[in-house]
Amino acid sequence: MQITKQIEKMDTLSIKSKSKGKWFDIVLANVIGLTIVMLGFFIPVLSFALALIIYSYMQTGIYGFALQTYQGQNTDYENLFLPFNLILKILCLKIIVMAGIVLWGLLLIVPGIIYGLNYSFSAFILFENPNLKIREILKTSKTLTNGKKMQIFLLSLASIAIVCLGASIGVGLYYLFGLFMVVPTYLTVILITLPTILMLLIVALPFFEIYLAGIYESVKIKNIEKNAKQNKPAKKVSKS
Repeated sequence: MQITKQIEKMDTLSIKSKSKGKWFDIVLANVIGLTIVMLGFFIPVLSFALALIIYSYMQTGIYGFALQTYQGQNTDYENLFLPFNLILKILCLKIIVMAGIVLWGLLLIVPGIIYGLNYSFSAFILFENPNLKIREILKTSKTLTNGKKMQIFLLSLASIAIVCLGASIGVGLYYLFGLFMVVPTYLTVILITLPTILMLLIVALPFFEIYLAGIYESVKIKNIEKNAKQNKPAKKVSKS
């Protein structure tokens, strides 16, 4: 069966099968990344800027980790930490995308969302092609997301819904405890935030990352096959 036919048949079950047994690895990768980002907030003066740099850096590594998991490669937690000479490129890429989302979002919400969706694959592209220039990464991501924006948008909404479900569970626990006791402030914070964080780390983030990796991989292979067909030399017709 041709590659394109296999891609067209890619569904939820295939993605689950590729990530089977490695979901915990993706969860742990997110825990490591979030922990390192949080440590950045404890550095005086540069706490926010440093946290942004660490977040951008770790997010690229986590996306790459999820992509390797989807591809069936032997993943290693060392792959979360990309060469440090890429930090400036990663940060510039993140700032450009975030600035575009904010600027377009100030005009109208929808253009800001579309702008962000255009560059959903930028971290994957940078992970696989670290030598590409930022302009080439953005251009490639915009090309590959063409026709997939709605799918990525719905995936984002599903992930947000999972986090909201965790928050709802936390609020429910708060009211349940409130029926039997006066809930102190610290316990209120724990009851509401703990289920939210757990749903974020255990379900929402791994779900989003592995499915986004699956979309990227399928589109990438389609694009490679399309370019191969276009570059294939035409057969010479022999004269009888």
